[in-house]
Amino acid sequence: MNKRLITGALLGILISVSSCDSMLDVDIKGQYTEENYFKNEQAVVDAVTGLYGIFIAEDFVAHGDYTWDIASDDVYRAGDHSEDEAIETFTFDASNPKLSEGWTWKYEMVSRSNIILAHVPQLESISAEVKSRSLGEAHFFRAFANWWLYLPYGEFPVITQEDAVKANYNKPKATIEEVMQTIEEDLKAAVELLPFTTGEGRVSKGAAWAYLTQLYMHWASYPNQDGKLDLAIATGEQIVGNNVFRLSDNFQDNFRQKSKPLPEMLLYVTSSQTWRSTSTINYFSPRTLGGWNFFHPMKSLYDAYGNDKRRIATIWADGDEIDLGDTKMKYEGASSETGYHFNKYTTFTPEGKLSFDLLIPLMRASDVYLLVAEAKIRKYGNGAGDKEINMVRARAGVDLVSNAGKEELMLERRLELAGENRRFFDLVRWDRLGWVDIASLLKNPDAVYHADLNRINFSRPKNYFFPLPQVEIDKSGGVLKQNSNY
Repeated sequence: MNKRLITGALLGILISVSSCDSMLDVDIKGQYTEENYFKNEQAVVDAVTGLYGIFIAEDFVAHGDYTWDIASDDVYRAGDHSEDEAIETFTFDASNPKLSEGWTWKYEMVSRSNIILAHVPQLESISAEVKSRSLGEAHFFRAFANWWLYLPYGEFPVITQEDAVKANYNKPKATIEEVMQTIEEDLKAAVELLPFTTGEGRVSKGAAWAYLTQLYMHWASYPNQDGKLDLAIATGEQIVGNNVFRLSDNFQDNFRQKSKPLPEMLLYVTSSQTWRSTSTINYFSPRTLGGWNFFHPMKSLYDAYGNDKRRIATIWADGDEIDLGDTKMKYEGASSETGYHFNKYTTFTPEGKLSFDLLIPLMRASDVYLLVAEAKIRKYGNGAGDKEINMVRARAGVDLVSNAGKEELMLERRLELAGENRRFFDLVRWDRLGWVDIASLLKNPDAVYHADLNRINFSRPKNYFFPLPQVEIDKSGGVLKQNSNY
């Protein structure tokens, strides 16, 4: 089951190749190194393509990072990965293989970004437009990788392009503040360098603004960081109401696009039936319909929707009609260990087979709308975020709110973003603020799998972050220190 989907145009080009005697009769025509590769514009474009290629690595955003959300009250692990049980119940130790799966790919993305940032600025045989865009993409992807190191681990070694040039890789952890500042600097640079609009598949200023808004809201959950709320509002309002990044007319349309993204889809992964696919689709889809049957919604999430029209576009429940293209069928709750499956990433070919023709959103404008609403509620009080919340609710065709406070805001994020890998990390920052009590949420029998009830060992602040992979600590020879309380 755990097959590797390792593709991308540049998986080996940027690594120095050394010859050896055992190559025998192989006629080597040439070798690429960092020093001789960046000679023209096409080389730069190919190098950046290698950054995008990492997106479909199974242990990164194609599947691996979605697994963190099983630690929330929304998602059950299902599947056949035994290490996931310890993640969901907070009974893991630093040797758990899940902890190291995505680590390597994130640093691979950092490494490729650093190589581009170290070599492209002085390159002259390249147009100003492509140079600016490519450097902006490198800054964005380095920030993206570091962001997805921050979310699970908190503190980790920050590797810069200067470190890459000097081969200075065995570094101690940066502090939370240093990590946040590093990501902020890269996203600000990306905003300056990236185009406002761009061709399909490439990141633009919108993606950088969105992740910068998300960064500020997480940053603002720490003591003495309320000033980040102002930055979140100012940055997020570059997206809110901007027609370039407008909300789609229909909520489910964001999860049914095959080739042309909607303006709301600020960052997404491309998957295709014919030339490459992402395992996200496999992991979320029911086994009875051709998938691998991971990530089942919990009853508490289903109940939270009530009559909200987004429920059927997000979750299948017993008796729901599924359109298979050539026929229709009734969903059977017995096919899931919780009674439900996510609907968001499962589509079908005209012949009724599981389809891999899908653009999978990683960041949507509605996420930013709700982050801005949250920042305004925290800063100005109940009702301050009504405009942004109601823009999201109006699109969903549900009743508008008035004088919304933290409870309404948290519910809105839960319903709008379910299955999009936001819930656990939202809960962590809200628990830090005292808005929720994660330990209490995970005692709800409708929020955990029945066999896990009373087994979940969440402890604050220990479990705000996971331990660093023990294998990385061992390799560092004592330079890398484990997260506190582990």
